Amino acid sequence: MATSDRTLGGHWVVVGAGSAGCVLAGRLSGDHRRSVTLVEAGPDLVHDDLDGPLGGPDFLAALDVPDRTFPSLVATRSTGDVPVAYRRGRGIGGSSTVNAMLALRGDRELYRSWGWHDTDAAWDAVALPEEEVDPSELGVVDRALLAAAPDAELARLTRRNGRRVTSAEVSLWPALERENLAVRTGSLVDRVVFDGRRAVGLRLADGEVLSADRVVLAAGAIHSPAILLRSHVDTPGVGLGLQDHPSAPLTLRLREANGGGLAIGSLLQRGPLQFLPMNHLGSGMPGLGLLMTALMRPRGRAGTVRLASDDPTDDPVVDFALLEHPADVAALVAGVRMALALLAAPSFHDIVDEVFVDAFGTRASTLSDDRSIERWVRSAVGDYVHASSSCAMGRVVDHDGGVIGYQGLSVCDASVFPTIPDVNTHLPTTMLAERLSARWLRKVSGPTR
Repeated sequence: MATSDRTLGGHWVVVGAGSAGCVLAGRLSGDHRRSVTLVEAGPDLVHDDLDGPLGGPDFLAALDVPDRTFPSLVATRSTGDVPVAYRRGRGIGGSSTVNAMLALRGDRELYRSWGWHDTDAAWDAVALPEEEVDPSELGVVDRALLAAAPDAELARLTRRNGRRVTSAEVSLWPALERENLAVRTGSLVDRVVFDGRRAVGLRLADGEVLSADRVVLAAGAIHSPAILLRSHVDTPGVGLGLQDHPSAPLTLRLREANGGGLAIGSLLQRGPLQFLPMNHLGSGMPGLGLLMTALMRPRGRAGTVRLASDDPTDDPVVDFALLEHPADVAALVAGVRMALALLAAPSFHDIVDEVFVDAFGTRASTLSDDRSIERWVRSAVGDYVHASSSCAMGRVVDHDGGVIGYQGLSVCDASVFPTIPDVNTHLPTTMLAERLSARWLRKVSGPTR
């Protein structure tokens, strides 16, 4: 954010009410010298909404709640493949209302390697609860993994007393009574409005213009770059460098259906690899589970977000290019070998009838050597729905989140990570919002070191 900007007061507009946007709206509106409008394309979230699937233990049921994900958003995982659905959270709370609730903070040395030496205070400010899964909640695949791998552990989830806690509940709802905070739902943003190279507002998809002294995009790593592209922002790198965590899922036909409840209650982390069990795949696929292998430190950065058109109702074109880097292929192949070894343990033999590599019943026994594993990985690679780094800090935004070459325009969401964090992105994105909002607020009373 350029220090020459005329004011850090005035009227701020924040776009997107997810993991970052809820924090920003709450923190920025805490100073009466500014007014804040939070603009969200999706629906509102109220306490009663959390009495159903959105507050329950099964994130797969939460994903099926109408209007809580982008209905037609698709993405290509590997260049040349057919695009398939990409389930991003939508509405107040964003993906915090539908994610798997894993509460992981990541390697602090990675953040320091980005030049972020002030993350300790930001982590201390994160208000989301972290609750360890009770052993009584574990599913059969959880128990098998914990028995097969002594280094596996119970998951920590963003819950309180067994109930999901969203970003809206901890960061936004306490601020809703403030007269200087307004929240607009059902308001799709078209583009940023400029006076020269200064942002002065937003144009919504219905043509309405919202005036602002500052605009902050927190619409996520898919939609923030799309808004910048529709706004004809000419900073190099917008929409480039998109990353996600490449994954390879092995499907388990269970001897006994595990039913509902926690889909994920444990995990195993070995170096850059994460092994994640799923006890069930939702009500529509009874008797099935998964053991997923994911590469949490991918080196490939060839992914892109592009516009399909200038129409804000058209979803952007998303290509993750997940396996463009040879080192990522080799690492994921090694991870699948580890997963197959885990599945050979007695604890898995007791609960698994068969292991498949696709939806057509192809048995995992076809993965007989590294060459066959690599062929399968290239054809079946998935993601973790952890889109990141498409407006990377140091390329598109400066160290305060300001879009390089512009004034009054910032980005604060997973798109600005210089590289993808080595964990699920919900908590790191929350920390980022605490960090940048604190830096912005310090500029009111004095220079930031």
